[in-house]
Amino acid sequence: MQLTMPTFPQKSNELKNNITDTLAPLTVIRTETILSRLPIHNLAKRGEVQINITTKNERGEIDLQWDVSYNKKYGDARQLAYKLDTIVINRKIDELERPLPKIIRLGSLREIGKELGLSAGKPIVNLRKAFLQNAFTGIDAKLKYKSKDGTERSLAAGFTRYSVIFTGERLPDGSKADAVYLILNEPYWEVLNNAPTRPLDYTYLKALTPAAQRFYEIVSYKIYAALKYRHATAKISYSEYCTFSAQQRYRDYEHIKKQMYKIHRPHLQSGYLKKVACDDARDADGNPDWLFFYTPGPKALAEFKTFNKKHQLTDSADEAAIDVAAAPAVQPIGDTDNAYAREIVAEFYNRFHNVKAPMPQPKELKQAAQVISEHGIEKARHLVRFSHEAAQETKFKIENFGGILQYQTRAIADFEKRQNNQQTQAAIAACPLCDRRGLLSLKNTKGAFTSMKCSHDTQQMRADAKNKGYEIV
Repeated sequence: MQLTMPTFPQKSNELKNNITDTLAPLTVIRTETILSRLPIHNLAKRGEVQINITTKNERGEIDLQWDVSYNKKYGDARQLAYKLDTIVINRKIDELERPLPKIIRLGSLREIGKELGLSAGKPIVNLRKAFLQNAFTGIDAKLKYKSKDGTERSLAAGFTRYSVIFTGERLPDGSKADAVYLILNEPYWEVLNNAPTRPLDYTYLKALTPAAQRFYEIVSYKIYAALKYRHATAKISYSEYCTFSAQQRYRDYEHIKKQMYKIHRPHLQSGYLKKVACDDARDADGNPDWLFFYTPGPKALAEFKTFNKKHQLTDSADEAAIDVAAAPAVQPIGDTDNAYAREIVAEFYNRFHNVKAPMPQPKELKQAAQVISEHGIEKARHLVRFSHEAAQETKFKIENFGGILQYQTRAIADFEKRQNNQQTQAAIAACPLCDRRGLLSLKNTKGAFTSMKCSHDTQQMRADAKNKGYEIV
């Protein structure tokens, strides 16, 4: 089943003013990659949310437990508390050297409020409350992570992240605080000192609403991987997004469409996303779910170039390679079938006849729409490219769009082969054990060597090798 969503409007003046221009210099903030993946705040404007995540490995053992509870006196840590953590506190932590001091000076409430765009009066009172909401939010966690030096570390504790001391209150040394201070609690301090970090655009974060900002934090991991491995799209399930954003999960598509429209809109308008597509699916329990596919836009490309010199996308050829890569066979969201059918026919005339497309014939539009309906827009684009190359090799002349349909079966097979190859290469590139052929080199106690195909499950492969009397070298 293929789904559509409403067309996104042109940029409003408000968004033009609030969202960073894609060509503007990026202001980098580096945040830790362990706890920032997991939800702490209730970003809904009203109502309660349960943050309780438990995942198990193939052996039925818990590999992630994450429970968050709020203090009844101060209430849920909501949108202002989230902005306080991600815009002010994370910024201060990023500026400090490691190991971090246990006590961190932030500034006065008025200075902090100004950084968040708050006016004096009640908003400052609310800011004080937001500090207390964060300080009294309890976390019960059990997880493992790799530290910056590659060693495996674990976090298993019930804790709060930090304590807060306001201006005029007493610091641990007995002196009177001249500003707002944080005292980092031990489990949180340890993770901050040892967790890897990743860059985000700080100015862009500040301009986004809390829900759109949380989307950026979550999906940026997926966008990075898509660009690194030349995939056409990044993919995330609706259920996964709701779990890690602490957003309400709806069961019917009409509510999902309205919910995600508001979240996607600023990222489409800023150019972080180029396109959004969606298809229905089922979660692990068999419940209705949806898969969202995101095509990176020019802002995402600009971020990738700035943040990742080792995997630099240096020219238009690199961006074209992304377009050729695997993409879901689903309808693009926000455009009519007719618009994409026209695009495909226009691409045909441009490639085969080196001219702008004439007024498309109804039959050609119908043929193009049928290909898109059956295979999706990216496979339809690949059909045009593939058929043009094949026709050039055989010097076969094709006058109209219908002539390329003879290549349809071969083109789709070629597309899927590329998709499988890219997925395989991406798994090999991400695996710390195997070589570029996807093979493990093994050695037994007698010094004899052999090889074994890698499944990229590092724990399982080490166990399999050990059971066979080998170690991975």
